Amino acid sequence: MRQLVTAVVLTSLTLGQAFPQESALPTETAVTPLASPFEQQIPLADERFRIDYAVDEVTLVFYRKIDTPPVILILPDGRKWYSSRFPTDTVNWQTGDDFDLIRITKPMPGPWQVTGDILPESRVMVLTELTFHPEPLPAMAFIGEKIKVTGYLQQDGHSVEQHNLRSIVQLDVMFYSTNNAEYQNFGVEPVHVGEFLDDGKGMDEVPKDGIFTGMLTLDMVPGEYAPRYVVKTPLHQRLVKGDTLVVHEQPVQAHARVAEEEGAPHTLAFHMDETLIDPQSVVLSAQLNYPNGERQPIHISTAQGDSLEVSVPNYSFGVFELTGTLAATDVTGREFVATLSEYAFQAQRIVPPAPVVEELVAEQELEEAPPEETGMTHQTKILIVVATNLAIVAIWMLIMLLSKSPKRGRHGKKTPDNL
Repeated sequence: MRQLVTAVVLTSLTLGQAFPQESALPTETAVTPLASPFEQQIPLADERFRIDYAVDEVTLVFYRKIDTPPVILILPDGRKWYSSRFPTDTVNWQTGDDFDLIRITKPMPGPWQVTGDILPESRVMVLTELTFHPEPLPAMAFIGEKIKVTGYLQQDGHSVEQHNLRSIVQLDVMFYSTNNAEYQNFGVEPVHVGEFLDDGKGMDEVPKDGIFTGMLTLDMVPGEYAPRYVVKTPLHQRLVKGDTLVVHEQPVQAHARVAEEEGAPHTLAFHMDETLIDPQSVVLSAQLNYPNGERQPIHISTAQGDSLEVSVPNYSFGVFELTGTLAATDVTGREFVATLSEYAFQAQRIVPPAPVVEELVAEQELEEAPPEETGMTHQTKILIVVATNLAIVAIWMLIMLLSKSPKRGRHGKKTPDNL
């Protein structure tokens, strides 16, 4: 059975006119199919393709079975080029698991031959312009968003039919700060936010249909950014800047009011920035994770009149964590979905307030002072001591007087000794 091979002849690489070209980058001409004899299908049994004398540079792309050896090129004069042996001054040869990409300056005109385990669905084409057209990004976006963006490759204004083109083209998206001092992201490093894929996975709908899908994750410092699309092959790289956009803080922020009385509920409130979103479009789907492992679901729809405050029972102590998603419509009318920013608050068991410093000092002085009898002043104590001493002296004098008085008989008469 006859098989077909692909030899893709490229001269350079550019992007479509949707974005301005940066002056600092080298200008490259574009890549698109030419009306040429090389476009027609060539039987693999012949293993040949012809390069015209008017071609100054070609890039050949051969797709082969994965993990098979690189192809071998046979020139019109019979010489052989291998991936490990070729004239480096006029040839650049890049190999992958399933392709060979060979750029030749001033190729020899005439019939060329290729040998290798090349895929049977391949075709022979000559390309001079390949253009990439991404969807424009919104002028405003929010932290936590994942924005689906599609883009497509074209050849001479037509969709690319080459299914294996993803093997040699890589499409990345970088966000560069505009270094506007009015925004928080002044001076931050570039951020890789995603890549375009055509593999039928994730958000890409159909594999290898020429429509590339990018899922841009906005997890960065808020501010003004310039998106840049990087289109790379092993032999070419192009960087093009898109229109600037502003990435805002999330327009709905959570804030907790922790109860100050034991048994009283906490309050979790959500505050909206109505300058950024339609306040009647907010839909919150979240859950509050309790310290003890319990979960409290939270569902709020402002269009249905739901309150933006949620009561949280106060019977668990520790860290509460909020997770979930926010869906709303911004002031430009664009609907979006964002992952809520991480938020946590801590609740502790309520204890009596600690005494103030003055009270502590007074208590310490009281403890250090000598004990005093309750209700007695210093003067009272002196008077008691004096009175006691006087009483002792009076008693002593009375005893002395009594001891010196004359003795009497039994019937009270004086004795003869006293006569």
